Amino acid sequence: MKKLIVFFAIFVMGISAFAQKTHRIMGWKITKDIPLNELKVNLPFTIFGSSPEISYERILNTDISVGASLLASLDTDRNPYQFAFTPYFRWFFGGNRESMQKLAAGFFIEANGSMYSQLMDTGSVLNGAEAENEVSEMGAGLGLAIGWKYLTKNNWVGEIYLGGGRNFLKNDYGAEAYPRLGISIGKRF
Repeated sequence: MKKLIVFFAIFVMGISAFAQKTHRIMGWKITKDIPLNELKVNLPFTIFGSSPEISYERILNTDISVGASLLASLDTDRNPYQFAFTPYFRWFFGGNRESMQKLAAGFFIEANGSMYSQLMDTGSVLNGAEAENEVSEMGAGLGLAIGWKYLTKNNWVGEIYLGGGRNFLKNDYGAEAYPRLGISIGKRF
C-alpha cells in the first residue's frame, strides 16, 4: 500500500510539473504555450521493414532534448530485430537561437543506449547437411549518431539520422554492434 501511495504522489507531482505554462529558456521567461513534446514514426522501418518504430522526445532547452524509441518487429524474416528500446540524448548545434520556432532543430549529435532482442542464425551442421536453426539473443549497448531535424511553422518535424552502437553483452551468436538509422516524421505538441 505504501508503494502505491508513493507512486501516486510522484505521478501527480510529475503531471503538475508538465502542466505549467511558463517556461524559462536561455534566461527568458516565456508565458505563451510552447510545444516541447514530439511524437514521431520511423518511415523506412515501418513501411519497408514491417517493424514499426515510434519515438517520443522531450525538449529540455534550446539545444538539448531527451527521448526514447520503441521498435517491435511484425515479420522477423525481413528484420532480425524482434524488439528494441533505445533511449537517447541529443545536443543541437547551429540554428537560430533567437527564434522560439527553431527550438531544438538543425544538426545534432546523439548519444544513445539500446536494449534489443535479435534472431540469429546459428548455421549448425547436422549429419553433414546445414540445418536452419535460429536463436533469439539479447543485446544491450551504447552508441552515437548524427542527424538533422527540420521543424515547420505548423510544428511538423522531419529528421534523418545515422549511427550505431556496440553491444556489451557477451553471448554465443549475438552481433557485436547495432544500427541506429532512420528517416522520421512526426508532430511537436
